[in-house]
Amino acid sequence: MSLVDDSPPPGREEHHGATGPDELERWGRVKAVFLEALDSPETDRSDFVKRACGDDAELRDEILSLLASEQAAASFCETPAAGLLGVAPPADPRSVPRLEPGTQLGAYQVTAFLSAGGMGEVYRARHTALNRPVAIKTVNAQLADPVAKRRLIREAQHASVLSHPNICTIYEVGEAEGTPFIVMELVEGRPLSDVLRTSVPALEDALDYGAQIADALEHAHQHGIVHRDLKSSNIVLDRNGRPIVLDFGLAKRLPQDGGGPPGDSTVTGHGALVGTLSHMAPEVLLGGRADARSDVWSLGVLLYELTTGELPFTGRTPFETSSAILSEPPRPIRGSVPLAVRLVIERCLVKDPTARYQRASEVRNALGAIRRRRAWPLVGRLLVSARRRTLYAGGAAAVLVLALASVGPRAWDYLGDPRAGGISTLTFLPLDNATNDPQAEYYAAGLTDGLIEQLGATTDIRLISPASAAQVARTAEPPAQVARRLGADAIVTGRLRHASDRIAVDIRLIEPSRGRVLWSDTYERTAQQVLALQADVVRALAAEVRLAVRPGAADRLATVRAVNPEAYEAYLKGRYEWNRRTQASLQRAIGHFARAIELDPTYAPAHAALADCYNQFGTVMVGTGSPLEYRPRAAAAAIRALQIDPYSAEAHAALGFARHYDWRWGEAEQEFGRAIELNPSYPLVRLWYANLLMSRGRMEQALEQVYAARDLDPFSLIVNTNVAWVLTKAGRYRDAIVQLTRTLELDSTYAQARSRLVDALRGAGRHAEAREQAQRLVDLTDRAPYPLGTLANINSRMGRTAEARALLEELVARAARGYVPPAAIARVYAALGDVDQALTWMTRAFEERSNYIVYLATDPDVDALRGDPRFQALLARAGLN
Repeated sequence: MSLVDDSPPPGREEHHGATGPDELERWGRVKAVFLEALDSPETDRSDFVKRACGDDAELRDEILSLLASEQAAASFCETPAAGLLGVAPPADPRSVPRLEPGTQLGAYQVTAFLSAGGMGEVYRARHTALNRPVAIKTVNAQLADPVAKRRLIREAQHASVLSHPNICTIYEVGEAEGTPFIVMELVEGRPLSDVLRTSVPALEDALDYGAQIADALEHAHQHGIVHRDLKSSNIVLDRNGRPIVLDFGLAKRLPQDGGGPPGDSTVTGHGALVGTLSHMAPEVLLGGRADARSDVWSLGVLLYELTTGELPFTGRTPFETSSAILSEPPRPIRGSVPLAVRLVIERCLVKDPTARYQRASEVRNALGAIRRRRAWPLVGRLLVSARRRTLYAGGAAAVLVLALASVGPRAWDYLGDPRAGGISTLTFLPLDNATNDPQAEYYAAGLTDGLIEQLGATTDIRLISPASAAQVARTAEPPAQVARRLGADAIVTGRLRHASDRIAVDIRLIEPSRGRVLWSDTYERTAQQVLALQADVVRALAAEVRLAVRPGAADRLATVRAVNPEAYEAYLKGRYEWNRRTQASLQRAIGHFARAIELDPTYAPAHAALADCYNQFGTVMVGTGSPLEYRPRAAAAAIRALQIDPYSAEAHAALGFARHYDWRWGEAEQEFGRAIELNPSYPLVRLWYANLLMSRGRMEQALEQVYAARDLDPFSLIVNTNVAWVLTKAGRYRDAIVQLTRTLELDSTYAQARSRLVDALRGAGRHAEAREQAQRLVDLTDRAPYPLGTLANINSRMGRTAEARALLEELVARAARGYVPPAAIARVYAALGDVDQALTWMTRAFEERSNYIVYLATDPDVDALRGDPRFQALLARAGLN
């Protein structure tokens, strides 16, 4: 039996399912014969095995293979990833670096040797043009197998699509003078394995590290990438204490050198490397393929190590370690580790992969819920259920039963209640419209949004946008699959009945894994009391899911005001139009919101929504009006909303948006921060705050905010587009292009995504492709001014000067007849080298406070202006220099 390859041994089916009793019985026989053989003289072992196995040739071959592996164990060692750190580990006397400081590898210059391992060396280097420090991992020249080299490079290329704050970014894969190399982020910090050698982290830190690492795994799994070698030496704590996972797709298929501790070697064979034995899942150890669930197992081993400082499965030899993994429970965790944490770890380490957590996000959510002190009962109940399906359930379950019996019947009620805690992420499917009136669709959608907004403003539960939920639900997948794709622990569904002046809503809370209804109820109110109906539902959900209500939120729920039914309907119609975000729909939305305010002047959400519309009309992409006209209206509407309701997250976010583009940086950041504090589940404020951070050059923080927005609304076009935009501004063009390609697969007509794709392609130097996409954008937007300007800029860069000037003349002629964003014209003049005209139009853009101005510092199209004192004076006006 081969223990070393991703593919199953010849003549044996893959182990995708459980490690069943027959397999374990056979393994027991293998173990018994193997141990007896080890006690025999080495020269007699082969004959002993043949006698003991009789006619069972497969058993004989398996044991002989194990004996050979045992003898060669010293040659199988673990290659630490510490070489990706900014500080070199102690030098290995056997390591002789092949590249001297100053060596050029493509665009990178080597500055220092860091470490060496089985696959090659790791160097500190810098990008000579960008002056960016990086780590470069070279492939060992002694590796003669070109297939292995190609496979390594391919896997690194696949892993380069990953973009996550807890994953070491792969920038580039290349080859110089026959040496393949991988360029990646240089992480300044300390390997987690070094930390664990001297101390065990505080429990809160361990849970925090575990949740972040689980989130990184989930991101990789969503991209079809399995780590296969997750362990503490492949994780670095950076200078801010953030865990960074290294080596996704790297160092997996190359032979190792040197020695390592017995029982913790990296199992290899035939040039393949599939992971570290002590962290390897049983199904992988038996020859099955690694998948997300085997990474969950490795995560469980890591969590065990984080909380105890030890490994759950150990042995004096690789064979003993393998035997423990396959047939024994993990070593007991000390009692000082809380029960809830122990149960999560043990569920990760269930032998049967189908009874394990199926996704890393489930582990992340469970750990997050424990940190909020709400997950202990449900986690315990779920693991007890899982344990009943495992081989070692009896003793552990009996201990749990005795522990619960000792604290009385109340504990049984708490543990068995399917509603108790454990739900850290919730999503709403849009309410079904049961009125048989197609015109009421906007009412059902708006009421769903209202429930989400109110629940997010009342509790700390993470809420997935109903828009993303609706997109997934349209695939007709079962609830469990919908929840899995959204990363939700539970789903709320419902039905709206709206007749005359009465509104009734049927609400159900569903546990998706089994499709079980945990709770349901019906609420009915008059149309004037629709906000009170929302409050009723939110209070009930908070009670059923056992969520803590924020201070003051309960009082606000109890004192919700009545609303004019016509005003509320007008507001919902406006939101329905606003969500479409076209010029025509925004104009209709403004009309609806104005009508709502006319009917009910003190209805704060209508004022906040009106501010959102005016903000969008001031942009260069969506609107055709000057920001000088619309932005003051946006600020005034947001301020009026806050005068009525100072707790409106939407109004604070809208005011922050207006202040950002008015260059009132401190006020903008304060408003965004207050909005996030009031409603952490509001994705747009995360998006707009990311734009501010990006415009100030705080790229890492900007990425954190757009990733948070994507977690809340994973299928939103605007959110996914802005993720790519921040990646582009950070110089990560490949990641941005991948992100935008996927976004356009959701909707190929979404102009904003195509516009950002043009920017990313240009940044990557793919000008011909950028020009093709820009032409499509021009056609898609009916020759809107900004896309025309972008196409002209590309033509200028490609030497198609006549075409660029023709487009410029079209823009200038249109500006004489109506509004054209002056920034669009200024950028073309700059690209053509006409500095005076460019500055004339750029000054107009500054005077109208164009949204474009805040991003001016990173726009390559105006590089020709940067040396001019007039341009520097403009930058100083906006605080951009």
